[in-house]
Amino acid sequence: MKVLFLCTDNYTRSIIAEFICKDYFRMNHISDVQVASAGIRANSDINKYSDLHFKVMNDMNIDTSEFKRTQFDYEAFLKYDFIIGMSELHKEFVKNEYNKDIYLFNELYKEQNTAINIGAPDREDFEDKMRELIQYFIDAIPEVMSNLKHIHPLGITPSMNREKED
Repeated sequence: MKVLFLCTDNYTRSIIAEFICKDYFRMNHISDVQVASAGIRANSDINKYSDLHFKVMNDMNIDTSEFKRTQFDYEAFLKYDFIIGMSELHKEFVKNEYNKDIYLFNELYKEQNTAINIGAPDREDFEDKMRELIQYFIDAIPEVMSNLKHIHPLGITPSMNREKED
């Protein structure tokens, strides 16, 4: 199985999901799943963004040394079985640009159509919020990966498939 996490700039949310997932696979000796990340505008200027998430993950012994930003494009549909967006913006972008449906992370985790939010780096509690976000992914990844095993690739569940046939 091949999974792509998608966010806006491919710098925070999708990167955290990717490296938390890789760490989870390493610790649980899972080798039959590959994960990566991309952004709908991964060519954006990231100088204004915080890199605190890298420090926090590295302090937790989560290796992020393979970090590389990747621009999302049509090739992702050919390479990956599942594309998982972090917010409605990503889901809408994929639908509008490629006429494809993807899952939201929280759909797979909590069966909710809700976004994963980062928080503003200029807030006083940003470091706490970033740690909470990373812990959220740590808690979610086992369930998200388990739930992926029960659906068909590229966002077509068995029930969705039947609806299209009717």
